[in-house]
Amino acid sequence: MPSSMKINRPQPRDFPEFFQRYIDLVPDGNVLKVLEGQVLDFQFIFSDIPLEKEDFRYEKGKWTLKEVLGHIIDTERILAYRALSFARGNDAVQPGFDPDIFMANADFNKRTVYDLAHEFGIVRNSNLVMIRNFAEADFQKRGVANNWEMSVGAIVYAMAGHALHHISVIKSKYLI
Repeated sequence: MPSSMKINRPQPRDFPEFFQRYIDLVPDGNVLKVLEGQVLDFQFIFSDIPLEKEDFRYEKGKWTLKEVLGHIIDTERILAYRALSFARGNDAVQPGFDPDIFMANADFNKRTVYDLAHEFGIVRNSNLVMIRNFAEADFQKRGVANNWEMSVGAIVYAMAGHALHHISVIKSKYLI
């Protein structure tokens, strides 16, 4: 992606209303820098987690720290597929996903926080290569996922905002 190319902040017509809370968290400027910085943020935040905190739940019925990380990775992959699908002109409606069903069918707790943070970095870096190689016009392309129309650019912002949201929750609920 040429350095002069900019992914414009999406407008409300570009994404489902429930993505607003994520997109609002993304600071103004270059969203790619935010996405890149999150790889290092994850490594920094999760490099010093004591073993006794890895399986911590801040409340009964809430996910463990490992499960939150797994959810971030799953969501990243789903959003990346949607971005790729829409950018490539696939007009097939993409399904929604229920994070609780995904969690019920995953066993993130058998892994380490380090392993999950490392996987996040691999997935995010792969997605960054994909995003940087989209044409500028691709960010305006649209598709339907979970019965909601959205643009590729909005998906990129949602990736950044979703991770920002969960990092905030992790800092305020898990690492106190």
